[in-house]
Amino acid sequence: MLALSYSLYDCFAQMPFQGHTAAIVDLAQKLDHPLAVKIATELCQTVTCFVWNDSGRTWVKTIAKDGSVWPINHGLLGVARNCLGAQGSDVLHTVSGSFEVKTQGNTVTISLPKLELAITEMPERLTQAFDIMPVSVREMGKTCVVELRTVEEIMNLETDFNRISKLDYDRVVLTAEDDTVPFDYVCRSFSPKHNINENNGSLYIQTFLSLFWQERLQKNEFSFLQLSPRRAIGRISVGQEMIEVEAPVCKTFEGVLKVL
Repeated sequence: MLALSYSLYDCFAQMPFQGHTAAIVDLAQKLDHPLAVKIATELCQTVTCFVWNDSGRTWVKTIAKDGSVWPINHGLLGVARNCLGAQGSDVLHTVSGSFEVKTQGNTVTISLPKLELAITEMPERLTQAFDIMPVSVREMGKTCVVELRTVEEIMNLETDFNRISKLDYDRVVLTAEDDTVPFDYVCRSFSPKHNINENNGSLYIQTFLSLFWQERLQKNEFSFLQLSPRRAIGRISVGQEMIEVEAPVCKTFEGVLKVL
């Protein structure tokens, strides 16, 4: 029998049961990939982060509930809070790169690379899936970002997940400027091809939304609200080479996972 300490963290959450949940599993050493996939599948969270120390470095392997490995994800915020507590700094190492993190109370800050979007036209099938008239449309690989005119349009959106899942995009992000304090923009993210109809708080999408809104708002620091069912919030600071995402993180459960 294998006994592993694990915790659940709500990321981008000011209080428990908001934001996006990630499972954090502490390891004495790296776990075989097939077993890690089975554990992640059984826990059935959007992501499960396996954390271990090797030669003084903190390593993280994140596995989604479908068994795929995710490089940049909200679980890294939970890992930072789990490893550092309420005060500290570290570098999290993954197969795709390293990320500087620090904690102050319940707030976690992580440095991430910038990702640029390219201007494109609105595909007709996307219009049919969402029934929207965009201000602008941009894309990056299999990700599409659609800017709408008002927050109300995004809040009141009726989605057809069956149609969205048949699009050429793996991820569709809707965003709009928010002129109400304290938020600068809002967003919603849909990834039915990743078995996530609507994302409850995504770290990855901020790596490109931050640059989009830097251009739009002509500022380097702003806050966002992700209008998911569980509501997610955070702050962004755009630097010369990296962006910093700051988000509240709450611990909701902890225990021992006994693999029989």
